[in-house]
Amino acid sequence: MSKGNVTVTAQEGKSIAQHLASADRELSAFITAVRQLFGPEQALHAADNWMEELKQTDWKSEAQPIDWRCVTIAAAARHVGHDKVARAEIKTCGSSFAK
Repeated sequence: MSKGNVTVTAQEGKSIAQHLASADRELSAFITAVRQLFGPEQALHAADNWMEELKQTDWKSEAQPIDWRCVTIAAAARHVGHDKVARAEIKTCGSSFAK
């Protein structure tokens, strides 16, 4: 297996950094809210749910802004056991990246 070089322009790097910072803020706010309301154990489960929703999201275009709130809403629905609601939320909240 050979290693290929990936070139990222300064503008692309800045855009990626902005997306990651935005995702970090959204996830942190979600975990903080769950921890304050339901405790640290539930916050860990909520974080796992958020990451799972993120993994299941199919981004159609790298140029399209990512709506992290949709991921959070779906993770919250998943956390309370409403997986079908979570999938529906992702589809209605951001149909451009729904599976």
